[in-house]
Amino acid sequence: MNNNNVRFAIIFTMALVLWFGSGMFKSSEATVSEGEAVVAYTRVQVVSFREQMFRPTVSLQAKTKANRSVDLLAQVSGKISSILAVEGSRVEKGEGICQIDSEDRPLRLAQAQASLENASIAYRGALKLKSVGYQSELAISQAKAVLATAKTNLKRAQLNVENLKIKAPFDGIVEFRPVEIGDFIMPGQLCATVVELSPLKIEALATELDVNTLALDDEAAVEIANQTYTGAKISYLAHQANPTTRGYRVEALMSNPGQLIRAGVTAKLNVQIAARAAQLIPASSILLSDRGYTIVRVLGADQTVFSTEVAVVGETSEGVWVVGLPKEVVLVTVGQNYIIDGERVLPSFPVSNQE
Repeated sequence: MNNNNVRFAIIFTMALVLWFGSGMFKSSEATVSEGEAVVAYTRVQVVSFREQMFRPTVSLQAKTKANRSVDLLAQVSGKISSILAVEGSRVEKGEGICQIDSEDRPLRLAQAQASLENASIAYRGALKLKSVGYQSELAISQAKAVLATAKTNLKRAQLNVENLKIKAPFDGIVEFRPVEIGDFIMPGQLCATVVELSPLKIEALATELDVNTLALDDEAAVEIANQTYTGAKISYLAHQANPTTRGYRVEALMSNPGQLIRAGVTAKLNVQIAARAAQLIPASSILLSDRGYTIVRVLGADQTVFSTEVAVVGETSEGVWVVGLPKEVVLVTVGQNYIIDGERVLPSFPVSNQE
């Protein structure tokens, strides 16, 4: 009797174990099946983009500079008899700045003119005598030499008188004038420094990458003290880098009415380079690859994604301009951080993009 009870208990226990075991397996299989039914592709948001023409802007830190700065030196010696322009004043081309005392130079000019007249008469007389056979070739040659000397002396006397007034070589501003009335000035000594501020020169340094995108006569805008001035043009591009900064000198010229903008002011030179095809995409869609390159996630025809390297060529408040993509492309703009190359996704287009 006891053996039958034990045997029954064992059989009953084994039946319970088998029943529960089969239930667990079914539950696991059901769970797996249910899980497979729930698993879905990663949902991402995508946007279509088309190639557009874009004019990139190269921004360079710069400073203003006088277009020309000339030291006016005396060419004759003498005492300063008059000051014709004060420091800081505007002068026009040919306007006097320093006047040197004439002394006896007008008399020497008159003497040179008389000597030339005398030499001319003598030379014509010698030629006339030669025509009738009363003058030798030597006498003719001597008369000609005297005439040439008289012409040279007259020219020198005229220059000495003209150089008594030291004049501005162009329209500008008298920046520095170290002499005063009564000072004695020698040839080669400074009378004044004149600077030209219209046009105004904008000087900047460009990197090797930037300078290769610039060209002469490229249009530019200049930012000075929160004001933007348009109409500047590139006038010079250096062919040799600065040995210290390794930058290339870039110069632009802009009008400066009234010469109101001073030289030496900090500025920013914004150069518009030639238009190129690019695409404007959200800055948030840009990623960095394992090698440090900028990439974007592109949606393929079979709804798989792959990465494409791009180069940023400009920035705006609406996004970034990039090159390196096909003319028409669909980019992952939301969720790109959570997918990998070759992964199949479930894309959704924004309503505005679909329309």
